[in-house]
Amino acid sequence: MKHIVVCFGDTHCGSTVGLCPPEGLELDDGGMYEPNPSQQWLWNNWESAWQVIKSIKRKNRKAKLHLVLNGDLIDGDHHRTTQIATGLTGVHINCAMESLRVPLALKPKSIHVIRGTPSHVGRAGGSEEGIALALKAGGWPVVGDPDTGRKSSYSRLLKVGPVQFDIKHHGRMGRRAHTKGPYIRWFAQDIFFNYMMDHTDPPDIAVRSHFHQFADSGRIHKVKTRAVALPAWQLATEYVHRVAESLADIGLVWFEIDDDGYDMKSVLYTPERPTTVEV
Repeated sequence: MKHIVVCFGDTHCGSTVGLCPPEGLELDDGGMYEPNPSQQWLWNNWESAWQVIKSIKRKNRKAKLHLVLNGDLIDGDHHRTTQIATGLTGVHINCAMESLRVPLALKPKSIHVIRGTPSHVGRAGGSEEGIALALKAGGWPVVGDPDTGRKSSYSRLLKVGPVQFDIKHHGRMGRRAHTKGPYIRWFAQDIFFNYMMDHTDPPDIAVRSHFHQFADSGRIHKVKTRAVALPAWQLATEYVHRVAESLADIGLVWFEIDDDGYDMKSVLYTPERPTTVEV
């Protein structure tokens, strides 16, 4: 049996630099928020990325599709930001639900909702629990947390065929260009040895998000665990302009799994830097 596990996160729906459907958002007063050109670029790539997954699924008609929604699906009203369409969290949730119609059209066999950052999704991941409940109520195959009974969770140990995943929103990653590669490899080794010290079989793949940068430890000799940091679906915020030099990585990652193991693949998009001013 073949499986396709697609992992994505940090859509930050409701942000003026996050994912937004082309028809915009209906506001509480009856007005509309219209996506800006940057958000139109994001949406075009969002649809393009899922077209890639659709074509892979078409070539492997018997493969089961699984979706990992790895946190910060909405932006929320946080840190006194002005870069949100509205302060009403419900509009952000509606935006996320509307955005999810694109991957849901591919009829996944399981959906796993991971909780993100409290400042974005609320205490105890309230907004993402709400999204998971809404998906479940809509008949979608949301797999809840077997330990708590909730439909979303802070972490997920997931076994797909012979491949074991360790999935969380938060992790550790180098923030500079020259530290990104070494740090993701150190992180993979940390996870591997922490499992070993607990006398537990380490995961094959550790998936993390939050940093809006794609990184891959690769297959490390004598270390079973591979660590992958996911790209995002949000462009630079005011905060990012202040603290970061690198552009966000936009895209998603997927794993094609069969009885012999897995192949990891990704589709990535790079935002343009600001236009140069000549004087």
